[in-house]
Amino acid sequence: MVVVANQVGASYLSKLTPVDQDITKEQSEECHLLHSAWNDLTKVWTLPVIHALSLKQPARFNELKRRIQNISATSLAERLNELDQRKVIERKVYPETPPRVEYALTKKGVELSVILGTLAEWVMKWDKPSNGTARANDEKVRASVRSK
Repeated sequence: MVVVANQVGASYLSKLTPVDQDITKEQSEECHLLHSAWNDLTKVWTLPVIHALSLKQPARFNELKRRIQNISATSLAERLNELDQRKVIERKVYPETPPRVEYALTKKGVELSVILGTLAEWVMKWDKPSNGTARANDEKVRASVRSK
């Protein structure tokens, strides 16, 4: 990760070990682009929306709401709108009465879904509890690491 002086306060930078600050403008812009995309994609509910769409598409709003446990209608609508703006999903409106709206992954979204599938495999490998005690031990290890 590259820290640029105007992204964080001077007091924080003064605590850092000096690093080579001779980064190019292109590298700085690339960091900004990556961090912006990562922040957008890791908002609460964004990844579950992509996953739910990848299970079966196209899908309507209420279908997605049923697939994603505990998501509010407001959160789902916000995430669908953001993903549509990023061209990860497409929203298709059918001129019927009442109007029918369906959502599907774009080519960009399908590619992202494949990447998230790899992440899902990693999660299942390392976080899937084999039994209740293993999960409890994992939580204890995580808590001790956080406190260090």
